[in-house]
Amino acid sequence: MVIYKKIYYVIFILQILLLQAHASEQLNALTEYLPPLNYEQDGKITGFSSELLDLIAHDAGISINKEILPWPRAYSRAQKEANTLIYSMVRTPEREAQFQWVGPVSSRRIMLYKLANRKDIVIKKLDDARAYQIGAVRESESSKNLIRLGFDKLDLATDDENNMRKFKYGRFDLLLSLDWAAAYNAKKLGIADKIVPVQLLMNQANYWFGISKQTDPAIVRKMNLALNKIRKDGRLDKLRQQYLSENKKPVPF
Repeated sequence: MVIYKKIYYVIFILQILLLQAHASEQLNALTEYLPPLNYEQDGKITGFSSELLDLIAHDAGISINKEILPWPRAYSRAQKEANTLIYSMVRTPEREAQFQWVGPVSSRRIMLYKLANRKDIVIKKLDDARAYQIGAVRESESSKNLIRLGFDKLDLATDDENNMRKFKYGRFDLLLSLDWAAAYNAKKLGIADKIVPVQLLMNQANYWFGISKQTDPAIVRKMNLALNKIRKDGRLDKLRQQYLSENKKPVPF
């Protein structure tokens, strides 16, 4: 009887360890509404970055639970909670030590746009934009960058779609936006042929997946290996072309 009790005890401990190991291979993935990179459609969180994350998770043997939140809330949780991922995020010097990183995921071109009928707006260099009201997304890295540069005529919105809607109705003069998002939202609101890029602000940073520091580094290594495989076998380029061809128009920069 004592032997049986010991066997049952060992089995019980092994089951607990297996459950813990399984739980450690699950990540909560937090994102914002930023189409076409990340957005919700028909009750499913999708988009370029979301689909890429699904491919990475599949190849790495990791379970992903995705959730869309306001960016400040998602960012706060990703800093504090174990087994938590946040995307699509710029890897800045200020953030470098706050997260573990998987990527790079995609390019990031931030641009200023005007409405095509605003012939009065002439932008030859970035400083020329200081004279105009600029629509930007609150707490975004691009809006923070303008603030750091001393721009003070900012009209802040909660997300890129609301920002584009305000732009459509002339609430401000210039729109600050990721080029992918601008093309997507302009098409959605029926003004794809009515917006004109006037200034490239940033073409160097990339988007990454940020992983909370409390997460097992082995998971991060597995995800980076999976991403490298996806990049080498062509699935990343195929996914990128799918979204570029559907949502992005060329810009002269």
